[in-house]
Amino acid sequence: MSDRPLKDEVLEELGEDRLRGIAALLGTDADETLQVVGGSVASLTGVLTDDAVTPGGTAELCQAMEQAANETEPLPAAAAGFAGVRGGAQGGNGGGALVAVLTKVAAPAARAVAKRTGLPEQAVAGALESIIPVVAAVLARRAREKR
Repeated sequence: MSDRPLKDEVLEELGEDRLRGIAALLGTDADETLQVVGGSVASLTGVLTDDAVTPGGTAELCQAMEQAANETEPLPAAAAGFAGVRGGAQGGNGGGALVAVLTKVAAPAARAVAKRTGLPEQAVAGALESIIPVVAAVLARRAREKR
């Protein structure tokens, strides 16, 4: 398993072209984009961790996992704006479930990053749509390496 910070692996996986696209979406320069992506990764995983340690959060995460297993059910209302992300990193071994869980925590993560950076929440949410499949891929790769 990698000892590198998750943020660094996600930035590497995104690559220059996608980072430029995210910068254009956010209306930021390269340095601020790197900060927003890093903050988004931290917020996604932080919200996930915070949710997982509270009884209500655990139930909501379990619901997201169940919904991912049954693709005909809608995403939770809080994740409605991220419905397009769902297909981005699907694939075997729970990739769809991981994307569903990350999508579920994307709305609170977008709010946190927007508040911290002063960027419009909708722009941050759009950036997260690009970042979520990459975060899921990196986490899945880490899980495979750990096994």
